[in-house]
Amino acid sequence: MKRKAILGAALALLAFLAASAQQTAPAPDKVKTDNAELRRQSFEKVWQTINDNHFDPTFSGVDWQKTREIYAPQIAAAKTDAEFYRIMQRMIGELKLSHFSIYPQNLNVDSAAGGGEGTLGIELKMLDGKAVIARIEKDSGAERANLKTGFVVEKVDGKTVAEILAPLEKNLAARGENERVVKLYAERTLANMLNGKPDSIAKIEISDEKNQARNFDVKRSLAKTEMSLAIGNFPAQPVLFESKLLSENIGYIRFNMWTIPQMPKIRQAIRDFAGAKGIVFDLRGNPGGIGGMASGVAGLLMNERATLGSMNSRSTKTEFIVYPQTAPFAGKVIVLTDYGSASTSEVFAAGLQENGRARIVGERSAGAVLPSVFTVLPIGAIFQYPVSDYKSPKNVLIEKRGVAPDTEIKQTRAAFLENKDLPLEEAIRQILN
Repeated sequence: MKRKAILGAALALLAFLAASAQQTAPAPDKVKTDNAELRRQSFEKVWQTINDNHFDPTFSGVDWQKTREIYAPQIAAAKTDAEFYRIMQRMIGELKLSHFSIYPQNLNVDSAAGGGEGTLGIELKMLDGKAVIARIEKDSGAERANLKTGFVVEKVDGKTVAEILAPLEKNLAARGENERVVKLYAERTLANMLNGKPDSIAKIEISDEKNQARNFDVKRSLAKTEMSLAIGNFPAQPVLFESKLLSENIGYIRFNMWTIPQMPKIRQAIRDFAGAKGIVFDLRGNPGGIGGMASGVAGLLMNERATLGSMNSRSTKTEFIVYPQTAPFAGKVIVLTDYGSASTSEVFAAGLQENGRARIVGERSAGAVLPSVFTVLPIGAIFQYPVSDYKSPKNVLIEKRGVAPDTEIKQTRAAFLENKDLPLEEAIRQILN
């Protein structure tokens, strides 16, 4: 099954870079010496790359020269590669921005850590620190096991949710990620734990509607859709697309990543809804992808040339220009967002909102919207770093801040238990009114 990248225009290159990063293990008597030198060279490359390319010449107030003086001795004293990675994550975390990361050389870009393309057919949402089942796929192992939306996942294969997330949360804290991004990564990490080889069994402990503990053995089945590429803390996940006509002649479009194969589906769905009163774009949980797609989709909704904002590096400024397409959709547009709406989803939401073309309903978006590229370090790891910021059409920095909804309304566990979607209900109400 062919896999697709999910996190930015450069991700098609990432698979090549990761493959190039595979190295023949050095002879045992050279491991310590060679790796120490490779760690030093990698440190120098990361520091110099940021020094030469960071879009903000002030480094957000961080004394980058001083940072080198602090961390160089720590790298020299590192005894293992694992220690090296921890120190490097702390260093780049000093900048407290998204899209900075170092992926170790054993990064698996071909499959989820769960070991295959078997899924349980459930989606999770992090609500008040709990992993709540938000959707259950029809004819999936989860449906056959009689799991329900609103149930809380407490353990997966004997490990508590807290145990699973502790290393992740520590790493993200070192990187200075905000609470919304932490929830996004947590959601994806738990989803990855639920994946595995087709026909294998996941042992799950849940809290049901009465908050009573129950145990389930759920059989994984082959994913019905293609899977995304697993990258760092963003594990592989099914590539989803859904469009349908809701009651009262309202269109609904939902997709979970901005990838090129999604574009024809989105375009066709918008055309199909030409006579609808409005369209709801459900971007909850969509972490982004190909940035230029935001302008392309916006061109199907706007009748005048506009901009969705700009990317600004030290020396250049690039606009997300919208060119109206023939007979663009003229009805109302609502965009649903939550903590999992990031990157391209934020460009699309902020751009339409500030151009007065759409209203945003739901929760504040992730605030992780920096365009980034990847490079291979001498040690074989992959270094991801942002090359520009993003400012909305009204020149607002979205990084960390996120896109604030026009109407804030959060989904609750109680609503899931009743099979209600509170943000979607509000979106429909606003279109009808």
